Amino acid sequence: MARAYPVLGYTVLPLLRSRIWTVRGREYLPTEGGYIIVANHQSWIDSALIAAAVYRRLQKPLRFVAQSSKWRMLGGLPIRESDRAKVLETALESLRQGFPVVIFPEGNSNHEDALRAGKTGAARLALRSGLPVIPVGIKGSRGVAAWRAALWFFAIIRPCHVEFGAPIQFAKQEVSEGSDELLHQTTNAIMQRISDVSGKPMAGQGPSLGERGVFWYFAWRFLRPLIQWRIRTQGADFLPRSGPFIVAGNHVSYFDAPALGMATFHVTGLQPMFLTKASVVAGLRKVFGKGGGQAMGMIGLDLTDKSKALIPANEHLHRGGVIGIFPEGGRNLPKRNPKWQTELMKGKTGTARLVIATGVPVIPAYLTVPKGIGIWESVGKALLPWIFLRVRFGEPVKFDYVPISIETATKEDLYGMTRKIMEAIAGLGGMNYPY
Repeated sequence: MARAYPVLGYTVLPLLRSRIWTVRGREYLPTEGGYIIVANHQSWIDSALIAAAVYRRLQKPLRFVAQSSKWRMLGGLPIRESDRAKVLETALESLRQGFPVVIFPEGNSNHEDALRAGKTGAARLALRSGLPVIPVGIKGSRGVAAWRAALWFFAIIRPCHVEFGAPIQFAKQEVSEGSDELLHQTTNAIMQRISDVSGKPMAGQGPSLGERGVFWYFAWRFLRPLIQWRIRTQGADFLPRSGPFIVAGNHVSYFDAPALGMATFHVTGLQPMFLTKASVVAGLRKVFGKGGGQAMGMIGLDLTDKSKALIPANEHLHRGGVIGIFPEGGRNLPKRNPKWQTELMKGKTGTARLVIATGVPVIPAYLTVPKGIGIWESVGKALLPWIFLRVRFGEPVKFDYVPISIETATKEDLYGMTRKIMEAIAGLGGMNYPY
């Protein structure tokens, strides 16, 4: 290992570690011997983030299989087209000597929403060494170029997370020219585990955000960072780290969807899409362009035919996405519910129907956000810097019985499942659900 690493381990890396909001799963790292770390790759700084997440916790420092020679001072093993085999042999020798080796199966950094198809280098190392493979998910570094790294460090409102997953291990065996199918299967297994911990869908499997208008960049590059730091989240461990799943919350304000969406995104890196009337999405598209509805995280529902209203949500979940929903339908206001301060309104059955159709888990959430009768009152209160927005997640809802299909579900089944969901939401906020 280069001599510069011990110096950086007591200077730069602690500073960089302070910039990472959360580091989870370090208990999965073996205490001795070599192993392989595989991670998604979003920016130039990902290698340093992994080093910062584990500094002073390893008996031997990390070795990186990197595209650039800039990491040589940190033990990097630069890849060149002419000596790829030599790099793998060097990496295998490092593993035999007990060094952890870091490799990014995507190759170059990837700014897209989904993972790229993995290259076979990590699979070759795993099969030839027989050593554990530790998947890592990096969130919050997307798009960080080398010249922007310093600016990114001071952008404290941009959350960054590093999560290590449980190790996977493959039987040690030789890899020959005829091992293409074995390498393909092993690479896919590795990429799936990276997808699980990073929250990024596999190539070709995740939801597409489609065409993005100017408003998309305004909302996600300016508005979200402006508000994100004031959201306080409890029960984050109950959220899956990859889709599909449903988050279902109480509804008191126009700001409920942004608050619940930002809280979910902050923990998982996944943007929930909330169900709303198709006319609302069409109106946003006219005002803000093609990305209007998507920027606000909305899926339009055509309520003229209720039998088909949930089809877009079903498709989004089947693609690995996340759906946000408020089972009460409308906002819980005094004119609709005289006991609005202590009781939730009667839940609608849409969430139960989605569970029956897709089988995905439902995560209940209770929101404490500024209550406002009108949209401008809600937004005005939400923008006040001294008011915090609180979101409490609960454990996945457990149902006594889930019908095989919508066709076999009775009204009693639907309302029974809805009652379970609403009671879970009410319990998180100390509210009653009398229905």
